[in-house]
Amino acid sequence: MCCISALVAALVLMPGVCLAKQSGQGWVATESWTVAIYVSGDNSLERYWDDSSLPGLLQLPANDMFRIVAYIDRLSTSGTEVVEISGSSWEVAASYMEMDFGSGETFEWFLEDVALQYPSDKLAVVAWDHGYAWRYISDDVTSGSRITMPAFQAAIEGAGVYIDLLAFDACNMAAVEVAYQVSLTSLVGIMVGSEESVPTTGFPYDLMLMPTALDPSRSPSEFATDMVSGFQAFYEPQTWASTVALSAVNVTAIGSSADTFRGWVSAMHTCLPMYATNYKQALGDAYYAWATHYHVDMADLGDVLLADAAITDVGLRTFTEEMVSSLDGATIAFWGGRAAEESRGLTLWWGYGGDWNYYADAYAEVAFAGETGWWAFLEDYN
Repeated sequence: MCCISALVAALVLMPGVCLAKQSGQGWVATESWTVAIYVSGDNSLERYWDDSSLPGLLQLPANDMFRIVAYIDRLSTSGTEVVEISGSSWEVAASYMEMDFGSGETFEWFLEDVALQYPSDKLAVVAWDHGYAWRYISDDVTSGSRITMPAFQAAIEGAGVYIDLLAFDACNMAAVEVAYQVSLTSLVGIMVGSEESVPTTGFPYDLMLMPTALDPSRSPSEFATDMVSGFQAFYEPQTWASTVALSAVNVTAIGSSADTFRGWVSAMHTCLPMYATNYKQALGDAYYAWATHYHVDMADLGDVLLADAAITDVGLRTFTEEMVSSLDGATIAFWGGRAAEESRGLTLWWGYGGDWNYYADAYAEVAFAGETGWWAFLEDYN
């Protein structure tokens, strides 16, 4: 009995471990989740935190094994608040001076502080704000700054905190460039984001998080699938919400597909003189994110290329098939509204014309663009 008591005492003192008593079975270890939200509201989206996001979070049941904390930077006030949310109530746990939420260093601090103050078995991080695929996340108007993908990668690596699920309550972040950049950290398991614009109502947190709030033993994959299902349940009945989408992707699988992506890009580049016209047609026929012809669904693009009987090069067709298979294999769950049904999980930036001329230099800094050769392909294509 002394040994058993010592073991129980040791478990109680371990960070992230909680014990729950089951009738007739004694004490058993139960897993815990922390959901940490980086609310970059120092911009035009500020009011939607109070109007939409917070009310949804307050619908979730209180659960000591499922903790919710939000780090909030507002446009209308100076300073940063750490807000703990439990059941139908919330309270300010800490206050700090004004911070630059468009800085990778601030995001790094956020991850470190969450790990220190809210340890748990599993961690879900939500980046809440404006987003634009590989270009940036988190727009801080007061500081005039945004977090680029290289800075985002450096922040995660600097914090050294493993993120089981990284979600973007922001537009256009379900991009292969984002998933690939994040994969280089080896510190992120699953990514949840939208190829499309996310409405100002944002994530319906009550529907997306409820299953795990009720049962914290759910795995990161189950949590991610629940998020996609909850997003669909909220937006599908709304007739105005046609160009909405959400997907969950295995980040590790994307990183492991690097050679496949390089092979496909190399084949595309080699065959550019022969199939330039076919590429242009495929780009027009494939699904792309609303309001832009530049962020094209990568898997759908591959299918369109394969459907073109005029593309006969065996190597190109083989590499394209492998690319599509890798993307489909990495996608855990996805849903698209009536006007986004052909979205499959991740977009690829195929910049051309004025868009390429304006963003080419910035795109060169993105890991996927350089390491796969996609930037060089686009340069020759243009």
